[in-house]
Amino acid sequence: MRQEKIVEYLYAKKQAIAPKALAAEFQISERTLANDIKWLRDIGRTEGFSIERIRSAGYQLEISDKTKFLRFLSHAKRQEKIDNGNPKERIKNIELLLLFHEEYITMQQISEWLEVSLSTVKADIKQVELFCKDYGLTLFSKAHYGLKIVGTEEKKRQAILYLIRNIIHTPVLTERYKAFHFVFDEEALRSCLSEKLQQQQLKASDIVFENIIQHIRLLVFRITQNNTLTNDERTVRTATDKYDLLTEDLVSYLETAYPITFSTMEKNYLHEQLRGKFSVLDDRTSNQQLKQAIEKTLELVDLRYHTQFRTDQELGNALLMHVAPLLQRLYTGHQLDNPIIDDIYTQYANVFNVAMVFISELNKDLDADISKDEIGYVAIYFAASLEKQANQLIDDYKKIAVICSTGGGASYLLKVNLERLFSNAEVTTFALNEVDQIDKSFDLLISTVPLDQEQFAIPIIYTKTILNRAEINKIEKDLSLLRESENKVFDVHQFILSLFDPQWFQIDTESEDYLQLLESEAARLEDGWAEQGFKHSVLEREKMIDTIYQNGIAGPHPMEQAAIREVIDVILLRKSIWYSKKEIKVIFLINIKKDHLNLHKEISRLMIKMMEDQALDNQLAKITNFQDFKSYIQSLMKEG
Repeated sequence: MRQEKIVEYLYAKKQAIAPKALAAEFQISERTLANDIKWLRDIGRTEGFSIERIRSAGYQLEISDKTKFLRFLSHAKRQEKIDNGNPKERIKNIELLLLFHEEYITMQQISEWLEVSLSTVKADIKQVELFCKDYGLTLFSKAHYGLKIVGTEEKKRQAILYLIRNIIHTPVLTERYKAFHFVFDEEALRSCLSEKLQQQQLKASDIVFENIIQHIRLLVFRITQNNTLTNDERTVRTATDKYDLLTEDLVSYLETAYPITFSTMEKNYLHEQLRGKFSVLDDRTSNQQLKQAIEKTLELVDLRYHTQFRTDQELGNALLMHVAPLLQRLYTGHQLDNPIIDDIYTQYANVFNVAMVFISELNKDLDADISKDEIGYVAIYFAASLEKQANQLIDDYKKIAVICSTGGGASYLLKVNLERLFSNAEVTTFALNEVDQIDKSFDLLISTVPLDQEQFAIPIIYTKTILNRAEINKIEKDLSLLRESENKVFDVHQFILSLFDPQWFQIDTESEDYLQLLESEAARLEDGWAEQGFKHSVLEREKMIDTIYQNGIAGPHPMEQAAIREVIDVILLRKSIWYSKKEIKVIFLINIKKDHLNLHKEISRLMIKMMEDQALDNQLAKITNFQDFKSYIQSLMKEG
């Protein structure tokens, strides 16, 4: 469905659109966009259109057969209606319809608009009420009139922006918004904003730029509909700063381009958004104070997680640049949405807790809740620091012994490949009958055959004779985990497999409450496997931001790991349970030691493989005991 929407978007624009702008519009990466364009070019040959790449301009739609093309668009529109069978999409569309309607609207009208049954709409309304509550709004019902969302204009705008950004396929818009969308010149706004930012010497990432465009577009629409901020919603600002000029320039452009007038309250609202997204520290005193606060907080993080983030000067500088506008956004209540949050949250679960603790400590004097999206941005910096440490780890090895039993050309090829990986190391190969020559002067032993661990006083990892990309990745993972582990011999796959235990595997057929199940299992782990407080910490973490990922995979863990004996408690649910509007099929309750961030990362990789398994439901149905489960996990590991 997204691909068809891209065609509709290009058709409406009537001009070439830059790849970055097009990707940002649909909140996807440029790589995903390129794949979508390739698919559209293939089907376009038979549907009367093509998408051309115009040099220095971007993608542009070319129509070769208008009859076929219009038939394609008509079919795409019909397909859009199918999306309302998706409960999440349907509920978001109901919320959006109610927010865009200032007058009452009946459930019957909603059902007709979305082409679903009245009973379906009635069942969805409870979720709509919860959504309104989350945004400080109220779903008001009046007999013979219908439903209406009541609340401040600022809260409504926050809710609308969230929905527009998160309804991936087909937001159902009112006729008024459709009419506005037709006359709103977004390209002109983009050019104006880009020009003004250059004049003020302000830089913005693509995400921040798109965020501002979306804010301004909605701001203009709401003002045209006389939905404006009231004096009691905004604090009158008396101080001036360099963002006043940017605000005045944008207001001047918008008032000239459209029949609207900005009140002082609306100008202040726009000013706060701009200041929150671009704010940097201009004076040395504030800069030094924040720098010291970040260093102190990193010291606390290192103490809690047994890490070395404080020694990473590059991380400290990057956080300084990011945290200044972040704290301003928290103060003004204008937090950024993160289009890649699901990927970050899943792939970097190991540092999400770190980011939460870091922000919480910096934010302790400010009474504001930080969104999952904002935490995700900070988590990326910590993930990058860990990756850098992993690369440095490889450079630390200076002398490596390699045992390859095949000898000859195969042994030489392995040596060459390892020298390329360990560019700072001296790599020496040995036959099995030469092992007595390997002494403590070597930093590491890499072997293609099983060895007697007691025979060597240096760390050992295993590999294959022929190194492909997957095997090289495995060596890098082994080294990262070797540094964390007390073991002298390491194999990432075998180590993760050892975390699964028949005693901590169960097939559940009765549980209905996710938190109760976690509480029960976490309490069991406190009996000799995890330190006291594990249960409380797991529940605290889950209530803050749940760890339920895609395809029904959950990976709950405490705010701070505290294993006595490391294990992953696996609960396979024969009957799915739901929490926070998310389905749960399998639970991996992770109990590892606090300094094992890289291990947590590898556990996350394994869970991602499960999420990506298109036959997951069938695979889970086949599992009847622990051995079946272990065999399935091993099959995932073999995929690399």
